[in-house]
Amino acid sequence: MSSENTIVECVFDIQFESTSVAESFISTIAQVDGFEQITKLPLHQVPDMIRKNDPNLKMQPLYEIKSLENNDYKILLGDYTIGMAIDSDYTSWTNSLFPQIKKIFTKILESKKITKINRMGLRYVDFLESENIFKTGKINVNINASENNSKKIFLRIEDSIEDIQYNKTVANSIKYPKYEQEGSIIDIVTSFENYELNVALNIEKIFSDIEKLHRVNKEKFKEVISDEYIAKYGI
Repeated sequence: MSSENTIVECVFDIQFESTSVAESFISTIAQVDGFEQITKLPLHQVPDMIRKNDPNLKMQPLYEIKSLENNDYKILLGDYTIGMAIDSDYTSWTNSLFPQIKKIFTKILESKKITKINRMGLRYVDFLESENIFKTGKINVNINASENNSKKIFLRIEDSIEDIQYNKTVANSIKYPKYEQEGSIIDIVTSFENYELNVALNIEKIFSDIEKLHRVNKEKFKEVISDEYIAKYGI
């Protein structure tokens, strides 16, 4: 994890309609920053008919594509979904991740293989090692007028703001891979569900909406963490 933040996972993804299959996107993706290192994921072994008729499998990626030039990100590609995820320490939305999203997805959208986007989502996961967010953050859990912030808590909130859906999961006493001590997880997904946007006419709007997903995700994160955290990391 970078000392500049506590982000351990971040992924932007779209679900779409297309007349093409996943393999047809690979050559387009490879034109950007050397994304040519292709790994078939286990789901690739499942027959097409089973995958495409199972709602739980249909939107899952079949390929992981990494860059020979840039090890910060990876592409997750399926027949109906494309995502970009961090593959190293998170650095910056403005100066790194969003420009990379624009570069990759401009190439994909201009290829006209995608006819309609049905969903767009952005997920951030933060892990605060050796910290109980229910003690140090802005969430207080009371049952029968008694504080329960010292106990193991798993809290999930689902709501919408403007036209964006969000779900926020906060939990303490969590063991996260590669960390020695337990800590707290803050997992926030912001999404446009039922997006149904005609791609050819709206590429600039798509990128504007992606930035909107990020803004709302950040706002929801700031509702949880302490003001001291906000000041420390300049959020």
